[in-house]
Amino acid sequence: MKSSSQLNLRSNIYLTMATTSHVSLFLLLALVSLTPSTSASRNLSLNLHQLLQLLGFPPGLIPDPVESFTIAPAGLFPPTFSFTVNFKEPCYVQYVYLNYFAPVFTGKITYGKITGMVGHKDQLPSTGEWTDMYDVTVAGDKLLFTFATANISYDRALFEEVKTCTYGPLLDNHSNQLISQLPISAE
Repeated sequence: MKSSSQLNLRSNIYLTMATTSHVSLFLLLALVSLTPSTSASRNLSLNLHQLLQLLGFPPGLIPDPVESFTIAPAGLFPPTFSFTVNFKEPCYVQYVYLNYFAPVFTGKITYGKITGMVGHKDQLPSTGEWTDMYDVTVAGDKLLFTFATANISYDRALFEEVKTCTYGPLLDNHSNQLISQLPISAE
């Protein structure tokens, strides 16, 4: 059984962590609210990846090169932002499995959680089929991914490195030959 001082210390630590993250998000919300939408053009990838880190995610969760992105306030409690990431063309990147980002990738982001994603698919090894990814949640050293057909957890260290898009999926041996099975987008 834990003493009340241990419980109070743990509560204070959690409260401090929550307060710090919420203060950061409120500052970001205030900054974003100064303009109808925030779009970065110069040093874009650095800004996008810094934003991911500010919101508790590893910087490599979204690959380069990003053509543009916008972020706009979507809610106060918790502070939530709608985002749109634009790629030059469909982007394929190898994380644990082959991932597909549509030219326009959207969703909502708050500290430690991305929801409502549209324009991102993952090729699951169990079926080889492309499946929609909807949500990503930070859980300590893990990232929890919610797909249309499965929930999968990966070590966040796999996403620390910012990867570069390939414009067309590569074969498993990473040659420059394109594979024929492409995700079909209904967007």
